Amino acid sequence: MDLNLKSLRREIDRIDNNILQMLQKRLEVARLVVKFKQELHQDINVPERETQILDSLKGRERSLLSAEMIEDIYRTIFAESKRLQSESKPLVAFQGEHGAHSEVACRRWNPNIAPIPCPEFVDVFKGVVEGSYEYGIVPIENTVGEMASQVNKYLLDSELYIVGAVEMAVQHSLLVAPGVDYRNLRRVYSHPVALAECQKFIQRMKLEAIPYFDTAGAAKMLAEQWPEGTAAIASELAAKYYNLDVLYDSVGDVANTRTRFVVLAKKPLENGGNKCSITFTTENRPGALFNIMQLFAEQNINLTRIDSVPDEKGDYLFFMDFSASSHDESVQEILARIQEASTFYRFLGCYTE
Repeated sequence: MDLNLKSLRREIDRIDNNILQMLQKRLEVARLVVKFKQELHQDINVPERETQILDSLKGRERSLLSAEMIEDIYRTIFAESKRLQSESKPLVAFQGEHGAHSEVACRRWNPNIAPIPCPEFVDVFKGVVEGSYEYGIVPIENTVGEMASQVNKYLLDSELYIVGAVEMAVQHSLLVAPGVDYRNLRRVYSHPVALAECQKFIQRMKLEAIPYFDTAGAAKMLAEQWPEGTAAIASELAAKYYNLDVLYDSVGDVANTRTRFVVLAKKPLENGGNKCSITFTTENRPGALFNIMQLFAEQNINLTRIDSVPDEKGDYLFFMDFSASSHDESVQEILARIQEASTFYRFLGCYTE
């Protein structure tokens, strides 16, 4: 790096961004520690632990940081951790890095929560099953039909319940490091699905599309490394998280693309809602699925989703959503008849959408 005032200021901006991300991560881990302590009935506040941390940090070799500065910084961090502990916001797991579209959906479902990122979908399901998080949120379908059956399979294997849903437009934006000129761009990073949804725009910009594990992860990488000639396709929330400029918004090839997310929990909602989800396997004979769909048609109940995934036996598990309450007697009768006619059946939840 050439040393000049401009480049040094850019380096400070990059470092500041990284510090903020690490502080965010530390507070999230501290919040998880509190949850485990509560489950083990242990004291939440342990002054001895704080003293141990401070002594360790102040005793390390350093050239510019004074012991007093280290203590001031960490006393502030400890105080903020305690403040977050007192709020007791529910922990909601989502797949990806902060700024992912799943986090946008999470905030829309309930602004008064603490979103926690997970590397993979399986980590979301496992964390809710094990009680690390109160809820998990995952994408289940979108209007261009690109949702994989992976989420459906995890839902089936986990025995979790759907307790909420959010449908929203997914807006892709082209993000760059602050001050970057679009004429210098050569490549763009993002999740393969996002790259496919923005293919025409990428071609017009004459950019090389490079797949990355996550849209927000691509934005985070861009903010941490500032590679020359590089952009990322992600959400505007990711731009705010990582201090990136939104060079172009709404860069998707298809306007008004919508994705549906479902909220998962260990127990079903007691009060129900206006939409239900079920999964079942029918006998392998002509008309079996049609007969089940006919049950809903006879009661004028709208089916809003039908999807299927192959099981280990080579049969197909059907996932079905419909607009009604499980408390309705007609719905209860339909579900009983489906259970009787199915080789496998499970009620996934009744919730409000």
